[in-house]
Amino acid sequence: MATKLVTRDSSRTANNRAVHSTVFRKVLMSVTGLLFVVFLLMHMFGNLKLLIPNVGLQEFDEYSHFLRTFLYPMLPYRFFLTLFEILLVVALLIHMEAAIRLTFRDYDARMGMGRYLKQRYLAGSFAARTMIWSGVLIFLGVIYHILQFTTQTVTVGYDGTAEPHMRVILGFQELWMVLLYGFWVLLVSLHIYHGFYSAFCTLGARVGAFSAKVIKACSVIVCLLVFFGFMASPLAIYFGLVTA
Repeated sequence: MATKLVTRDSSRTANNRAVHSTVFRKVLMSVTGLLFVVFLLMHMFGNLKLLIPNVGLQEFDEYSHFLRTFLYPMLPYRFFLTLFEILLVVALLIHMEAAIRLTFRDYDARMGMGRYLKQRYLAGSFAARTMIWSGVLIFLGVIYHILQFTTQTVTVGYDGTAEPHMRVILGFQELWMVLLYGFWVLLVSLHIYHGFYSAFCTLGARVGAFSAKVIKACSVIVCLLVFFGFMASPLAIYFGLVTA
């Protein structure tokens, strides 16, 4: 009986160590990070509807409304969107928790490494070294983005409430808003550049020099796609190419 008890305790201890291991947290960060990349690409293509000549504004409003009525009346109004938002919030909390723990664990492991630490720091990319800080700024930007374009708690260029396309057009007629949004999108793009590459490496896609180059090329493509895709509409609005 004693032997069995020790074996069970050892098994639970091993499982516990695995769940709290660095590798497991990196996998969590990878999966949740890739989920956000997919969401961003979907959101980006929806925003690009504003650039469609003649019918773009109407299609953008229909797209915004569709998110709230998807699978209605089979499901209650906004039911699917609420579930999706809950999924994103849970994924965000998991991503942030893993990132914070890995950052502090890495910091503790580096203490006293001196010359090696300095060489490793210089060898790393700017995006990699600033992931935790860009993540914090991105999170704050997401909160502001929701307050402005979803809840309309913050309004730019108008008072009261406005249709979805008007919120965007009136907001991005202000230069400071375009610059602030551009800075935030740049942070998101740099975050994706390093995160996309790291995620596929963590999940085992890097099996040699060629695969590493392919993953790096894909991370660059996704990074540029996100930046220019999200900046296309604000710039078109500011320079008068898209009007209400």
